[in-house]
Amino acid sequence: MAIHSLRSLLLGAGLFLLPAMACATSFADRLREADAVRSGDSARFVALVDGLARDRDRADESELRHLRLLQDYRRAFAGDYQGASADAMALVEQAPEPVLRYRAALLVSNIAALKRDYLVGLRYLDRALSMRDRIEDPAIRNLSGTVAGTLYNEFGHYELALNEAERVLADHPDPHNRCGARQIRARALNGLGRTLDEGRDIQEAIADCAAQRQPMAVNAIRATLAEYWAAHGRRKQAIALLEKNLPETLDTGYTRLIGEVRQLLAQFHLDEGDVAKAQAQARAIVTAPGQDPTSLATVVAHRVLYLAAMQRGDTAEAFRHYRLYAEADKARLDDIKAREYAFQLSRHEIKQKNQSIALLTSKNRLLSLQQEVDRRTKWNFSLAIALLLVLVASFGYWGWRARRMHGSLRRLAETDGLTGLANRRHFRERSEAVLAACAERRRPVSVLLLDLDHFKQINDQCGHAAGDWVLREVARVGRLHCREQDLFGRLGGEEFALTLVDCDADAAMRTAEACRRAIASIDAGSTGCGLPVTASVGVVATRGASDYDYEALIAHADAAMYRSKLAGRNRVALYTPPPVPGAGQAEPALDRRNAEAMLREY
Repeated sequence: MAIHSLRSLLLGAGLFLLPAMACATSFADRLREADAVRSGDSARFVALVDGLARDRDRADESELRHLRLLQDYRRAFAGDYQGASADAMALVEQAPEPVLRYRAALLVSNIAALKRDYLVGLRYLDRALSMRDRIEDPAIRNLSGTVAGTLYNEFGHYELALNEAERVLADHPDPHNRCGARQIRARALNGLGRTLDEGRDIQEAIADCAAQRQPMAVNAIRATLAEYWAAHGRRKQAIALLEKNLPETLDTGYTRLIGEVRQLLAQFHLDEGDVAKAQAQARAIVTAPGQDPTSLATVVAHRVLYLAAMQRGDTAEAFRHYRLYAEADKARLDDIKAREYAFQLSRHEIKQKNQSIALLTSKNRLLSLQQEVDRRTKWNFSLAIALLLVLVASFGYWGWRARRMHGSLRRLAETDGLTGLANRRHFRERSEAVLAACAERRRPVSVLLLDLDHFKQINDQCGHAAGDWVLREVARVGRLHCREQDLFGRLGGEEFALTLVDCDADAAMRTAEACRRAIASIDAGSTGCGLPVTASVGVVATRGASDYDYEALIAHADAAMYRSKLAGRNRVALYTPPPVPGAGQAEPALDRRNAEAMLREY
């Protein structure tokens, strides 16, 4: 659970932390005063910046660059992230002052994080960190540590966040940075599953942040403590702590923190069996203005409301919230994947840059040697040429490594790690492209949906190692029945799908039956499991109600697969559209209780 406000970082990143001047007269004095009040008195800050802009003809070049940075902060506060970020990027490249470049890089990093442009945010954070050791003022130097620690906690890299917090705390920080570092440290320790010293790690941190009048930080630390208590069997105590301080949390007006506290209360009340209180907190989350629809708070809220509706028998409301829960959970998982991809790519770029620097250093050393060689014999000159060739080969080698790493990252995002098949997202993308191409010439396409029977029993009775072996074997035998133009993917769990190009329903039924027989012939005895391995298969073709729509094909194949399940499993069923009403024939209806019982079995 992220507990630090990225917006509060934007407000506090890069303070010069100089006292406000009571009688500011010179341009430089007014710049310092605007910097000092920026995070605490926004109205005064705006007035000062506007006045400085009118008097810009009194400033020198350095003061004008400082004014540009303050104007970028003002744009960011007003929501003009694009304009603020673009000008701050220019300052990073153009400003001769190290402190100004450092602060501008931190501003770009924070704006990018707010915009969910994680790769840009990490790149500029790394630039700021690379300049950190050249910043003499510890109050400014430690700002990058609090920004980095907050982002690392946000990304779930708690060890890195803890390192940044400890670094700030060891650098004799000012009170503002000390409060932020203590908050980051508590969150990182809890995320790593370590024991919290409730006196030093929590109570002292709360008292310190309260003395700095930082209510968001105080209540974020309390939320971490409540999460820690709940994980150690002290859920009632955690509920009491959060409910006691909920009014203060609401007074912060920070939607994200409020949502996270309410989410913890909803989850804890649900775990305690108090569905009414859990539902009340969940409703407060989903109705709050400005609540992030992809946040964990939104996911938990819709799940609680879904369970509450199920308990009171309101099927329509339960379905609505379950759909919203599924959409929010998927969006959240996609965001987590994007953050992790950006983080890993950023780490790779840093490594590549360091390697390039090392190679450039070697090249400079080689050129120096070459100048010396020019004054020596022909043999020494030949040796320098040989060393230069080695350097060129090294550049080529690292370029090849970089291309290979990019390819590996792309394959990682598209492939199921256990079976080596296309994952759900990649299978869908490729299938939709194939269907669109086949639709232009009306080429037949069929979709097979395979679901292993009683797979849960294999995992429960034989162990997950045996279950993983079975899934790999199913992938292996399935590949044997795929042609070069066909697609094969794992949709999740024990569910697989094939898209067969230029394949009508009859040919698809033959392929499905061959797959079913091949799966039934899998012998899991080598893993110590004596249970049979079978699959129920649903088949659908484009020549019918499904046409070339991927969603319709999957849904109809799923319906046919359920028919196979209900008919006794280990069989193949072809999807047939339900008869037209009034034609004298009724589609057999699935008994809901039997269907639910069957779903629990497999």
